[in-house]
Amino acid sequence: MSRMTPYDVSEYSYSKDASNDRYLVHHDDEVAGFMSYHRRPDGTVVVDHTIVDQAHQNQGIAGRLVGFGLRDLEATTEAPIIATCDYVNLWLRRNPEYAEQLAARGHSADQRQRGR
Repeated sequence: MSRMTPYDVSEYSYSKDASNDRYLVHHDDEVAGFMSYHRRPDGTVVVDHTIVDQAHQNQGIAGRLVGFGLRDLEATTEAPIIATCDYVNLWLRRNPEYAEQLAARGHSADQRQRGR
């Protein structure tokens, strides 16, 4: 039995909200989810949360958001990037080529103890 998708994934857009240290996914005029990060005193970027509104889940929106945010962070910062968010770490395991790219730049995933 196939499940109807309530929203067409092409109806989503992604943006950076730098003043609040997060990346947003939009559906029409509403924010459907976000990926947040913060900078430690040493400059390291810590990606700490990914949240998608329940009405927009199970459509790959979180994965697209994480890809968008990590690509932007990689392009706009020289600082190490680490992930303490379970979903981001799962995404990196599912996208090993991207995790390898981050590791080659000195970035890493699953740094729970050091990332806080």
